[in-house]
Amino acid sequence: MPTRLIAEPAPPSSTAVPACPVEHAIQVIGGKWKLLLLRSLLLNGPQGYNQLLASVTGISAKELTRNLGELAASGLVTRPPGALDRNQPYALTPLGEGLMPIFKDLLTWGQTLPS
Repeated sequence: MPTRLIAEPAPPSSTAVPACPVEHAIQVIGGKWKLLLLRSLLLNGPQGYNQLLASVTGISAKELTRNLGELAASGLVTRPPGALDRNQPYALTPLGEGLMPIFKDLLTWGQTLPS
C-alpha cells in the first residue's frame, strides 16, 4: 500500500487560538494606499477628500473612498458625523496617531535600504 505524503488537515479545536497581533495589524493597515494615506495624515494633519486625493500620487477616487472607509471602520481615521462635503477633513484618531513611532521607525529603516 502506498504511503500518503499529504497530511490530513487537523480538525478544528474547541478552543480558538487568538490571531497573531502582527497578522491583525497587517490586515488593518496593509496595502499600498492605506499606508500612504496614513503617512499623509500623520505628516500633514487633517485633510479634506480632495487634499488626500492630491497628496497620494496615483490613487483613484474609488480607491481613496474605499480605503478611507476601511480606515474609519478600523478606528484609525475619523470624520465629522454627517459630513457630506468632500472638503470636510479626515483626521487620525488617537489610535491612528499611535502609528507615528512606527512610521518613524520605517523612515529610519527605509533610509538604510540600498537605492
